[in-house]
Amino acid sequence: MKFWEREAYDIAKRVTGGNPLYRDLVSHIYLLLYKYELDEESLPKMFARFCWNQYNWRDSEFNKQFRFPGVELFDQAKPNDDDLPESEFKILLENYLEKLPSNDQELFIKEVTKMHLYGMTYREIKDNTGLSLDTIHKTIKQFKYDLFIYSDRPCESESISRDIPEH
Repeated sequence: MKFWEREAYDIAKRVTGGNPLYRDLVSHIYLLLYKYELDEESLPKMFARFCWNQYNWRDSEFNKQFRFPGVELFDQAKPNDDDLPESEFKILLENYLEKLPSNDQELFIKEVTKMHLYGMTYREIKDNTGLSLDTIHKTIKQFKYDLFIYSDRPCESESISRDIPEH
């Protein structure tokens, strides 16, 4: 089909503004449109729509795969430069997350929070784990409380002290 040889690449190049990923976008859209039976007349229109959506929607499969790979790059993105000063709070957070959990509940709280720290939204965590949004919210709130207790520091702001229940 002549459309896939030239016109598809032209449309993808216009949608991406000349980004070199337009070639990958054509392949990706081809795989998405393959399951539909489209006539030659409606193919360019559908292709352009799919191109635009896949390239501009942040949570599209194309963007997750090619443009904004989040979780996979987190481990590689840690700076290896000793010249960069690390924040005291970042060190505290990393130390707390690396500390072995004392029970299953603490392990659960840390794992759910890690998902959120890696960039997952509450809804993505819900879809991947089956937990309710309320449970996810309470779990992350409990993590904040546990981290505060672990840090063993006095409250610096009123908002932090308001979240911590008094004993």
